[in-house]
Amino acid sequence: MAATSGVLSQDVNFADRLVPSLEEMSRVVSHLRGLGYRIVLTSGSFDLIHLGHVKYLARAKELGGILVVGVDSDAKIRRRKGDDRPMVPEDERLELLAHQRPVDLIYLKQDEDPSWGLIKAVEPDVLVLTADHSYSDEQLARLREVVGEIAVIERQAAVTTSERIRQMYMNLGDKLGPKLAEILPGLIDETIRRG
Repeated sequence: MAATSGVLSQDVNFADRLVPSLEEMSRVVSHLRGLGYRIVLTSGSFDLIHLGHVKYLARAKELGGILVVGVDSDAKIRRRKGDDRPMVPEDERLELLAHQRPVDLIYLKQDEDPSWGLIKAVEPDVLVLTADHSYSDEQLARLREVVGEIAVIERQAAVTTSERIRQMYMNLGDKLGPKLAEILPGLIDETIRRG
């Protein structure tokens, strides 16, 4: 059962946390704001969820009563990070996030969503970004017209998911290199003889 420290009880299931459209997200957030809740929004890939992600979400949650998390779809991640990403498929990433205590609502961000669609639908009281965000000064100025405030949180882990994946591949190469050096000449000779 998913747990949250927010307005949603521990008994609210994954399907109730996952908001299916920007229109529905706007409606839900408007209702919650009407009840007096301060809305916080953050987004990311959340691939291979690690302690840094969990601490980041906890820090974001401290800034308001409802934490909305936008999650990049598999297609968005592949376009940005390459065909070998994400490591964890979107359905699993969404459900993993639903089990994170600070997370109240989740939205799967699709390629076809309009630019800043989730930000405009939520109009958060606080938009949370990482210190290494990719927004220009001009974009930040435009964002401030839509959001109450922008909070920048440092990454909560020394190593990102991408760095962990690079390390894994490097370690694999270090382990396979000597083995391949042993067997590759024989395989090449055999292939040429059969050739």
